[in-house]
Amino acid sequence: MLADLRTCNLPEQELVEFLHEEIAAERKLQKTKNIPTEVCGFKVKLDGSEVSLSKAAGDEKIEINFNVNHSVDSDTEPDINPNMDKPNIELKSRPTFEVDIKRGDRTLGFTCSYISHNQEQQENDGFNDDIFGIDEVTFYEGEWKDSNYAVSGEVLDGYLYDLLMNLLEEKGITNELMEKVSDFATAYEHSSYIHMLESVQKFSAGK
Repeated sequence: MLADLRTCNLPEQELVEFLHEEIAAERKLQKTKNIPTEVCGFKVKLDGSEVSLSKAAGDEKIEINFNVNHSVDSDTEPDINPNMDKPNIELKSRPTFEVDIKRGDRTLGFTCSYISHNQEQQENDGFNDDIFGIDEVTFYEGEWKDSNYAVSGEVLDGYLYDLLMNLLEEKGITNELMEKVSDFATAYEHSSYIHMLESVQKFSAGK
Protein backbone atom coordinates (compact mmCIF):
# COMPACT_ATOMS: atom_id res chain seq x y z
CA MET A 1 0.00 0.00 0.00
CA LEU A 2 2.83 2.40 0.89
CA ALA A 3 4.45 1.76 -2.47
CA ASP A 4 1.16 2.53 -4.20
CA LEU A 5 0.93 5.87 -2.37
CA ARG A 6 4.47 6.75 -3.41
CA THR A 7 3.60 5.91 -7.01
CA CYS A 8 0.52 8.16 -6.85
CA ASN A 9 2.62 11.09 -5.60
CA LEU A 10 5.35 10.64 -8.20
CA PRO A 11 3.75 12.78 -10.97
CA GLU A 12 3.41 15.73 -8.60
CA GLN A 13 6.99 15.32 -7.41
CA GLU A 14 8.21 15.32 -11.00
CA LEU A 15 6.09 18.41 -11.69
CA VAL A 16 7.53 20.25 -8.69
CA GLU A 17 11.09 19.39 -9.74
CA PHE A 18 10.49 20.44 -13.33
CA LEU A 19 8.83 23.72 -12.29
CA HIS A 20 11.79 24.54 -10.04
CA GLU A 21 14.07 24.42 -13.10
CA GLU A 22 11.56 26.09 -15.40
CA ILE A 23 11.00 29.03 -13.04
CA ALA A 24 14.74 29.56 -12.71
CA ALA A 25 15.11 29.53 -16.51
CA GLU A 26 12.23 31.95 -17.01
CA ARG A 27 13.65 34.34 -14.43
CA LYS A 28 16.94 34.41 -16.35
CA LEU A 29 15.00 35.39 -19.47
CA GLN A 30 13.05 38.09 -17.63
CA LYS A 31 14.09 41.50 -18.96
CA THR A 32 11.96 43.63 -16.62
CA LYS A 33 11.96 42.71 -12.93
CA ASN A 34 9.73 45.56 -11.75
CA ILE A 35 6.54 46.38 -13.66
CA PRO A 36 6.36 50.18 -14.20
CA THR A 37 3.43 52.17 -12.85
CA GLU A 38 3.41 54.56 -15.81
CA VAL A 39 3.87 54.26 -19.58
CA CYS A 40 4.55 57.50 -21.51
CA GLY A 41 2.45 59.57 -19.11
CA PHE A 42 -0.36 56.98 -18.89
CA LYS A 43 -0.99 55.72 -15.36
CA VAL A 44 -1.10 51.94 -15.06
CA LYS A 45 -3.82 49.98 -13.25
CA LEU A 46 -3.58 46.19 -13.02
CA ASP A 47 -6.30 43.67 -12.23
CA GLY A 48 -5.11 40.14 -12.88
CA SER A 49 -4.66 39.76 -16.63
CA GLU A 50 -6.45 43.06 -17.32
CA VAL A 51 -4.48 46.27 -17.79
CA SER A 52 -5.79 49.82 -17.90
CA LEU A 53 -3.74 52.87 -18.91
CA SER A 54 -5.26 56.30 -18.40
CA LYS A 55 -4.32 59.94 -18.89
CA ALA A 56 -6.23 63.20 -18.42
CA ALA A 57 -5.84 65.89 -21.08
CA GLY A 58 -7.91 69.03 -20.46
CA ASP A 59 -11.58 68.07 -20.39
CA GLU A 60 -10.79 64.64 -21.85
CA LYS A 61 -9.79 61.36 -20.33
CA ILE A 62 -8.05 58.85 -22.57
CA GLU A 63 -8.01 55.17 -21.60
CA ILE A 64 -6.29 52.17 -23.14
CA ASN A 65 -7.57 48.80 -21.92
CA PHE A 66 -6.39 45.32 -22.79
CA ASN A 67 -6.02 41.77 -21.51
CA VAL A 68 -2.68 39.95 -21.75
CA ASN A 69 -4.28 36.48 -21.89
CA HIS A 70 -3.57 34.71 -25.20
CA SER A 71 -1.72 37.80 -26.46
CA VAL A 72 1.74 36.36 -27.06
CA ASP A 73 3.20 35.51 -30.44
CA SER A 74 6.70 35.18 -31.84
CA ASP A 75 8.44 38.42 -32.76
CA THR A 76 10.17 36.84 -35.74
CA GLU A 77 9.96 33.68 -37.74
CA PRO A 78 12.30 31.19 -36.06
CA ASP A 79 15.49 30.03 -37.79
CA ILE A 80 15.24 26.27 -37.64
CA ASN A 81 18.56 24.74 -36.65
CA PRO A 82 18.53 20.93 -36.58
CA ASN A 83 21.27 20.98 -33.91
CA MET A 84 19.10 23.00 -31.50
CA ASP A 85 16.36 21.56 -29.31
CA LYS A 86 14.23 24.67 -29.70
CA PRO A 87 14.26 27.53 -32.22
CA ASN A 88 15.59 30.81 -30.85
CA ILE A 89 12.59 33.13 -30.94
CA GLU A 90 11.48 36.18 -28.97
CA LEU A 91 7.91 36.21 -27.72
CA LYS A 92 5.98 39.47 -27.79
CA SER A 93 2.60 40.38 -26.34
CA ARG A 94 0.43 42.20 -28.87
CA PRO A 95 -3.02 42.28 -27.31
CA THR A 96 -6.15 43.62 -28.94
CA PHE A 97 -6.80 46.90 -27.12
CA GLU A 98 -9.62 49.37 -26.51
CA VAL A 99 -9.08 53.12 -26.73
CA ASP A 100 -11.75 55.30 -25.10
CA ILE A 101 -11.73 59.07 -25.54
CA LYS A 102 -14.11 60.42 -22.89
CA ARG A 103 -15.65 63.87 -22.55
CA GLY A 104 -18.08 63.97 -19.66
CA ASP A 105 -20.49 61.06 -20.12
CA ARG A 106 -19.78 60.71 -23.86
CA THR A 107 -17.27 58.21 -25.20
CA LEU A 108 -15.71 57.76 -28.61
CA GLY A 109 -14.42 54.21 -28.49
CA PHE A 110 -12.08 52.20 -30.69
CA THR A 111 -11.17 48.53 -30.75
CA CYS A 112 -7.70 48.18 -32.25
CA SER A 113 -5.24 45.39 -32.91
CA TYR A 114 -1.59 45.10 -33.82
CA ILE A 115 -0.85 44.37 -37.45
CA SER A 116 0.62 40.91 -38.05
CA HIS A 117 3.97 40.44 -39.79
CA ASN A 118 2.31 39.40 -43.05
CA GLN A 119 -0.09 42.34 -42.88
CA GLU A 120 2.79 44.66 -42.01
CA GLN A 121 4.71 43.56 -45.10
CA GLN A 122 1.64 44.17 -47.28
CA GLU A 123 1.04 47.58 -45.67
CA ASN A 124 4.69 48.56 -46.14
CA ASP A 125 4.37 47.72 -49.82
CA GLY A 126 1.61 50.32 -49.87
CA PHE A 127 3.70 52.87 -47.91
CA ASN A 128 1.67 52.51 -44.70
CA ASP A 129 3.86 52.21 -41.62
CA ASP A 130 1.14 51.87 -38.96
CA ILE A 131 1.80 49.05 -36.51
CA PHE A 132 -1.86 48.83 -35.47
CA GLY A 133 -5.23 49.28 -37.09
CA ILE A 134 -8.85 50.05 -36.18
CA ASP A 135 -11.08 46.99 -35.91
CA GLU A 136 -14.21 48.76 -34.67
CA VAL A 137 -15.54 52.22 -33.80
CA THR A 138 -18.40 53.15 -31.50
CA PHE A 139 -19.87 56.24 -29.86
CA TYR A 140 -22.12 56.14 -26.81
CA GLU A 141 -23.32 58.08 -23.77
CA GLY A 142 -23.17 56.82 -20.20
CA GLU A 143 -22.01 53.26 -19.57
CA TRP A 144 -21.29 50.84 -22.39
CA LYS A 145 -24.14 48.47 -23.29
CA ASP A 146 -24.08 45.54 -25.70
CA SER A 147 -26.94 47.23 -27.56
CA ASN A 148 -24.72 50.21 -28.51
CA TYR A 149 -24.02 50.47 -32.22
CA ALA A 150 -20.50 49.79 -33.48
CA VAL A 151 -19.08 49.72 -37.02
CA SER A 152 -16.28 47.52 -38.33
CA GLY A 153 -13.12 49.29 -39.45
CA GLU A 154 -13.18 47.15 -42.60
CA VAL A 155 -16.33 48.82 -43.92
CA LEU A 156 -15.41 52.40 -43.04
CA ASP A 157 -14.81 54.82 -45.90
CA GLY A 158 -11.06 54.84 -46.53
CA TYR A 159 -10.70 58.58 -46.01
CA LEU A 160 -12.76 58.44 -42.80
CA TYR A 161 -10.58 55.58 -41.56
CA ASP A 162 -7.45 57.68 -42.16
CA LEU A 163 -8.99 60.66 -40.37
CA LEU A 164 -9.80 58.49 -37.35
CA MET A 165 -6.24 57.13 -37.32
CA ASN A 166 -5.01 60.74 -37.44
CA LEU A 167 -7.32 61.55 -34.51
CA LEU A 168 -5.83 58.71 -32.47
CA GLU A 169 -2.34 59.97 -33.26
CA GLU A 170 -3.33 63.49 -32.19
CA LYS A 171 -4.55 62.04 -28.87
CA GLY A 172 -1.19 60.37 -28.34
CA ILE A 173 -2.06 56.88 -29.58
CA THR A 174 1.00 56.66 -31.82
CA ASN A 175 3.19 53.88 -33.17
CA GLU A 176 5.84 54.82 -30.61
CA LEU A 177 3.39 54.59 -27.71
CA MET A 178 1.94 51.28 -28.86
CA GLU A 179 5.43 49.81 -29.26
CA LYS A 180 6.07 50.69 -25.61
CA VAL A 181 2.65 49.33 -24.63
CA SER A 182 3.58 46.06 -26.35
CA ASP A 183 6.86 46.01 -24.42
CA PHE A 184 4.96 46.64 -21.18
CA ALA A 185 2.41 43.92 -21.99
CA THR A 186 5.23 41.51 -22.82
CA ALA A 187 6.94 42.14 -19.47
CA TYR A 188 3.67 41.92 -17.53
CA GLU A 189 2.52 38.76 -19.31
CA HIS A 190 5.90 37.11 -18.62
CA SER A 191 5.75 38.17 -14.97
CA SER A 192 2.21 36.75 -14.72
CA TYR A 193 3.38 33.49 -16.31
CA ILE A 194 6.20 33.11 -13.78
CA HIS A 195 3.79 33.87 -10.94
CA MET A 196 1.42 31.18 -12.23
CA LEU A 197 4.27 28.63 -12.42
CA GLU A 198 5.23 29.47 -8.82
CA SER A 199 1.62 29.04 -7.69
CA VAL A 200 1.34 25.66 -9.45
CA GLN A 201 4.64 24.59 -7.87
CA LYS A 202 3.43 25.47 -4.37
CA PHE A 203 0.07 23.80 -5.01
CA SER A 204 1.74 20.59 -6.22
CA ALA A 205 4.15 20.64 -3.29
CA GLY A 206 1.21 20.87 -0.90
CA LYS A 207 2.10 24.33 0.37
